[in-house]
Amino acid sequence: MFVHNDKKLPVLRTVKAEWLVLCSVLLVSALMMGYFIWNERALLIASNIERMRLQTLIIDENLSRQFEGVRSALDSTRDAFRANGMCTADCRRLLLQSLKRAMPGVRALLVVDRHGAIVSSDDDLRDVRLDDSNYTSKVAAMRDADTLYLSQPYENTPGVFNIKLSMALMHADGTNNGAVIAILNPEYFDAVMRSALYAPDMNSAIIEDSGRRILYVPADPAAMRRALTLPDPFFTRHQRSGRADTAFDGLDAHGAPRLVVQRTMFMGGLGLDHTLVVSLGRDPAMIAQGWRSMAWSSALGWLLFALCATGTLALVHRRRQALDDLARLRADEQAAAAEKVELALNGANLGLWEWDMVADVRSVDARSAAMLGYTLEEQNRVLLDWRPLVHADDMPGLDAALAAHLADSSRSYEAEYRMRHRAGHWVWLQSRGRVVDRAPDSTPLRMLGTRMDISARKLAEAEIAHLAFYDGLTNLPNRRLLLDRLHHAIAKAGRSASHGAVLFVDLDNFKSLNDTMGHDMGDRLLEMVAFRLQEVTRETDTVARLGGDEFVILLEDLGTEQQAALDNAASVAGKVLEALSRCYLLDGHELLSTPSIGVVLFCQEHHTINDLLRQADMAMYEAKAAGRATFRFFDPRMQVALDASASLENDLRFALAGGQFELYYQPVVDVDGRVKGVEALLRWNHPRRGLTGPGDFIPQAEKSGLILELGAWVLEQACAQLVAWSVCADTAHLTMAVNVSARQFRQPHFVEQVLRVLEQTGADPRLLKLELTESMLLADMDEVIARMTTLKAHGVGFSLDDFGTGYSSLSYLKLLPIDQLKIDRSFVHDMLHTRHASSIVRAIVTLAYSMELDVVAEGVESREQWSALEAIGCNTFQGHLFGRAAPLMELPLAAPADCNALVA
Repeated sequence: MFVHNDKKLPVLRTVKAEWLVLCSVLLVSALMMGYFIWNERALLIASNIERMRLQTLIIDENLSRQFEGVRSALDSTRDAFRANGMCTADCRRLLLQSLKRAMPGVRALLVVDRHGAIVSSDDDLRDVRLDDSNYTSKVAAMRDADTLYLSQPYENTPGVFNIKLSMALMHADGTNNGAVIAILNPEYFDAVMRSALYAPDMNSAIIEDSGRRILYVPADPAAMRRALTLPDPFFTRHQRSGRADTAFDGLDAHGAPRLVVQRTMFMGGLGLDHTLVVSLGRDPAMIAQGWRSMAWSSALGWLLFALCATGTLALVHRRRQALDDLARLRADEQAAAAEKVELALNGANLGLWEWDMVADVRSVDARSAAMLGYTLEEQNRVLLDWRPLVHADDMPGLDAALAAHLADSSRSYEAEYRMRHRAGHWVWLQSRGRVVDRAPDSTPLRMLGTRMDISARKLAEAEIAHLAFYDGLTNLPNRRLLLDRLHHAIAKAGRSASHGAVLFVDLDNFKSLNDTMGHDMGDRLLEMVAFRLQEVTRETDTVARLGGDEFVILLEDLGTEQQAALDNAASVAGKVLEALSRCYLLDGHELLSTPSIGVVLFCQEHHTINDLLRQADMAMYEAKAAGRATFRFFDPRMQVALDASASLENDLRFALAGGQFELYYQPVVDVDGRVKGVEALLRWNHPRRGLTGPGDFIPQAEKSGLILELGAWVLEQACAQLVAWSVCADTAHLTMAVNVSARQFRQPHFVEQVLRVLEQTGADPRLLKLELTESMLLADMDEVIARMTTLKAHGVGFSLDDFGTGYSSLSYLKLLPIDQLKIDRSFVHDMLHTRHASSIVRAIVTLAYSMELDVVAEGVESREQWSALEAIGCNTFQGHLFGRAAPLMELPLAAPADCNALVA
């Protein structure tokens, strides 16, 4: 290296330090890589064990549910085959066939006597399925009626092992009378076990407590045959552990390495005579492939990194001397360039400054010193500590401009700031410059630049800005400046979580003053109003004139608590109201004028300037509506509700025009569960919200009047569907219940509308049932009865929905021409839990039958509710137990497809 002798030693030390650091980095990275690979191996093995544990749990749950179903089927079969049973032979075979079809894992169901001879089976094959003499000889020994007996696997077809589950048939005296047997389908259980194998090297097995495998996946007949002669060492270790689930690795019976997870099945309540163990095994070599591949790739990457780092460091050392030489040459060139710049500026009206950044000493020429009223000697002496002369408000901008230049030398340094003149006033200066000298490590050493007095330009800009941002009459900020300050106030409130407020002030009857006393007098009043507003507000607040007699007050820093901010804003509004309501003296005339004030708060929530001004304006109009000479607050929740309501109403109008509504139907069934009718329920296929229930849009439809169009559409669709069902014998009897809103029912031409739809569609009016709520009966009872009577005369039926939840008098119930009462779902839900709800349901059913009315229970969701309602005497039901509201094609109707197609 070509370096001076006095620099050789530091350079050599630097080189040694760099090589030492590189070696340390390589060593540490190698150790970390080894640690991460070893940790990854442990995590991989642990994750596989955990996954295998989960799979054994899934197999346990699936087999337990299947065995529970088999036990239930065997119990049902045993009940039918008791000696005093009323079921004939055909009845029994039909029962066996039904139970077999209901159990996908059962190959055959049969009954044998105590000698193992088949008495009955699910088909006519009497003796070909139970040829396991070892098993049949044990039938007579089955003495416990509650035990579920599991047979040993029997290979009656080569490669296919059958497993039997049995329950004893007992005489009344407790002796054995045979057994009911379910022959399990090995293919079904093979599929259940195979679903747990997520890797090709895996196997699964079910082992009983004797060590015999009763199921093995993948299928391996040889392994099944030698299960007793060649015991499984992993099963032996599992039994010795005494734990419910275990994970072992080692060699299997054939000497092959395996990782085995086993789980003892706890089938409580089944009474199984054997304990079963679920076993999952994997080849550890397959698990190790992942981390070994990562280890090889990591080692290769580390080797490449080491080679690249070593080569790079060597190249850096070779290039360092050349770079040092270039840096010195560049410094010489920069010094020469700085001298040329100084010569070029001698004839310009600019002052030069130079900054020694290491010593923080700034020197200037005579022209620069004169700009601040100093001689060259005085200025240089004062500027040894030049920062105190800079205006405190301009220092952040000056520092930012300097930092930007130092961070990116391609950007010139330029800043405008004020400095204290010798006479005491402030002088605006424009300073430009750049770093002209840097150390070898790029540390800036010296800056050179120019200075220019721009005070005259700043004064002109201030005058222009004042005219642009202030009102010419009141000298208050105008709308443009207000919007700018409001923008900053909103941003500040968002950062600090402090509340602010906007007060919109409008003078009452100002137009009358202008018309009667002239615009000059009105201008005088506006000037006095501006003066009084500034008197009652803080210096930090903004009082602006929007135009005419409208003023806006911007309040900031009202506190972080909303209630405190409300109190502070109300206090200011009260002061403004009191100040502007005092008498004005204008050219000897006493004039009284009052303001109306609207107030809106803002904080961290997203606000736009236009929203705040509009909301304050709305609050001001509320103050005028309240009698003027007062103030009102705007509640943001009102705006949200108004916007949401308007958006929903607009969406509803588009939905009506775009065909986004659809009818869903919920079945109404009789005591036998047969569908006797449906209730039509409206759904909205909203393009953004998806399928929407009526509770989310019917209230808005009622409010906006769109419920009339919606109701008419629902009625037309329901009647058209009745016509479609009428052509098929299976659906011709179905009734259709349609909900009618209060506003729809009370429209003047409702009766004519219903009759016209019936006539146009051709629907049978006797199958149409209009559902009314008790709230509709609270007013105009005579008119309601008259309309119902007219429609009733044409065959239309009526149902009183949600009965028991309204406030109608029972004395009117006998006057209403209704056909049906619907028990509200709340009573049905609570009847099994509270005595009062059950009593109410019983009373409604009794009342309905005493008045010869049908009664429907809504919201039936469980068989217990169904049974309780049947016991009370209710004979018609509706709820999720029998079917949820569904589209037309998903209704559980035994009818041709043509009958479920809506007639156009």
